[in-house]
Amino acid sequence: MTGSGLIVDGIALAVPGVSVVNFVDDARLRLKIGEDGTIRPRSARVQAVVLHTTRGAPDSDDRRAQDIRPGYGPSSRAGFDVVADWRADHRCAGAHLVIDFDGWVYCLADLVRETTFHATSVNHRTIGIELKQGRDCELYAEQLSTCARIVDWITADLGIQRQIPDRYRGPVERLEAGGADFYGVFGHRDQTDRRGEGDPGDAIFAELATRGYERFNLRTGQDRAVWRDRQRALGFIGAEVDGIPGPKTVDALRARGYRGGLWALPPSL
Repeated sequence: MTGSGLIVDGIALAVPGVSVVNFVDDARLRLKIGEDGTIRPRSARVQAVVLHTTRGAPDSDDRRAQDIRPGYGPSSRAGFDVVADWRADHRCAGAHLVIDFDGWVYCLADLVRETTFHATSVNHRTIGIELKQGRDCELYAEQLSTCARIVDWITADLGIQRQIPDRYRGPVERLEAGGADFYGVFGHRDQTDRRGEGDPGDAIFAELATRGYERFNLRTGQDRAVWRDRQRALGFIGAEVDGIPGPKTVDALRARGYRGGLWALPPSL
């Protein structure tokens, strides 16, 4: 299997060190636009990444803990199976990316031009990533590392701040309401009470934290308080100090030498 990269605004872009096959490389991977996704509204900006597991375990139906196994796992051709299931079941369900046990990434939709139906209220603002989870609730350490590398690439390319929930506290009201004030990375479990703690579980957030992603209590708005202080330090005044690290904040950080306009990638000394 060969692939050319993620489809971003109509262009295939390679991710260094990651094997990606997309729906242009193989038409069988095309998400069913109209049922499982749609064209992203022009007024909508991608401002967050939502992480999932395909089983969502542990949850109310399966209380087994996630089994994080070393290295890579065997190929399950997850992208082909998942998109075929979504296409056949007539539900409105989809995601942009699926990451298999062996680290292969399957790109099913354009990350910028298309919305996928993966997390209801936040769909139009987000990119959805599914981690293949096996029947024994297994995930693989290198599969998680691959996911983190993909999230690294997306956040740098699209100017999404590297911030995550500090821990799982149940659904966060502001994310349930649409997440308009959050730029970062969170789990499906953080957005709805209809998913269990295993969607996506703690392990992937631990991996992101080791890479410097900042942990904030999203329920109390800790992130917004910190970003208001940062915006003041950047010279913002009045209504500009809103605690929402959107494009203007990214541009200001980039002008100060922060790579990609990301606080977690400070200027080199």
